[in-house]
Amino acid sequence: MKTLAIPLALGLVLLVACSAGAQQVTLTNPLDAARPDAVCVMPAPYECRTMRPGAIVGEVQVTDPMTGASSAVQLPVQLDDLDDDGLVDELVMVMDLPASGRRSVWLHADQPWAGGRWADARASWRFAEQYAALDTDRVAYGLYGIYAPLGVPGTLAWDCYGKRPDAWRLSLDDLAPVNYHEDNPVAVDFLVLGKTLGLGAPFIGQGRPAHGEGGCSYRYYVIAKGPVRAGLQVDVLGWTTPAGGVYDARVRYFVYAHHDFIDAQFEIIPRAAQDERFGIGVRRMTTPELFLGSREEGILAIWGQQENIIGQTGLAVLFDPAQFASWHTFSDSSDGYGVYLGPSLQGQQGVPINARLVGCWSEGGVATAETFAPHLKDLARRFLTPVTS
Repeated sequence: MKTLAIPLALGLVLLVACSAGAQQVTLTNPLDAARPDAVCVMPAPYECRTMRPGAIVGEVQVTDPMTGASSAVQLPVQLDDLDDDGLVDELVMVMDLPASGRRSVWLHADQPWAGGRWADARASWRFAEQYAALDTDRVAYGLYGIYAPLGVPGTLAWDCYGKRPDAWRLSLDDLAPVNYHEDNPVAVDFLVLGKTLGLGAPFIGQGRPAHGEGGCSYRYYVIAKGPVRAGLQVDVLGWTTPAGGVYDARVRYFVYAHHDFIDAQFEIIPRAAQDERFGIGVRRMTTPELFLGSREEGILAIWGQQENIIGQTGLAVLFDPAQFASWHTFSDSSDGYGVYLGPSLQGQQGVPINARLVGCWSEGGVATAETFAPHLKDLARRFLTPVTS
């Protein structure tokens, strides 16, 4: 079994209750192409909410295409309490889905999952307090925020650490003592960040949030710890903009087993809004091999070689085309390409924006310069096309 890819709208529906014993969930892939590593996320039904957060055993029948023989395969079904109120909020699982096909999963609520883990989150990582981090068996990410090093603003820009296929595993503990700027057998930094947008830094109007500057502050919470999804929440207080806007925000970042992206959920809460919009972006490169900006497909991406970086770097923001407002290029130290999304924040009580942040390394076995664009188009199509029941 593989993993899943979270759609923008979560269309998975639990068909039966999570009472004792085995109960059934049926999932349908509406795409006319096979959907490997499909991330399935669903609200927890009432009967599941009082269960212990963690993971239970799911079971699916898989048919061998060569022999026609059917066999049962077990997979983890993750139960997440995202708001720490003691009640399960969402169920998460991963599996391959056939083109335009259905697959049923039996949930064994009385059997805790004791198998592998492929996703992890830390509110602080590396030398006790240097980054918040998210990790999968494909890539690791470090968040420049509360613990941004000297000379780097705490602007919610992600750094990326790629893993070669023979090192596909969780690696935050192994990576902590390693010089990741040099070649090593664990994971390699493949993004020059500095003060730029890095991967997925948000902005409102011309203003980026920066912890400890201008009255802005963050709080971090780990909200999911695997085995197939890990999540970090950042509460932003007092985000001010050059136009005079003042905002709070709740940001949730999720990663999934076997994937090279972060799903980001932003909720912007105006205190004193101006006529400006929320945006998100990626850093520029001096001589990119690929630049892709497609409002129709919801893709902003760049690929190229950066100075003193081993291998090549691919960065992308995937978004809902229905939320597109305009493109923007930063020529200051942010040095990035961005996209404004959603309505003007003036007069709004709260504005939700979802995006997918992709960090791809040429040596990581996921995509190359030639396959990066098709890879993004596939991820964008999944992002916009939910699995249904």
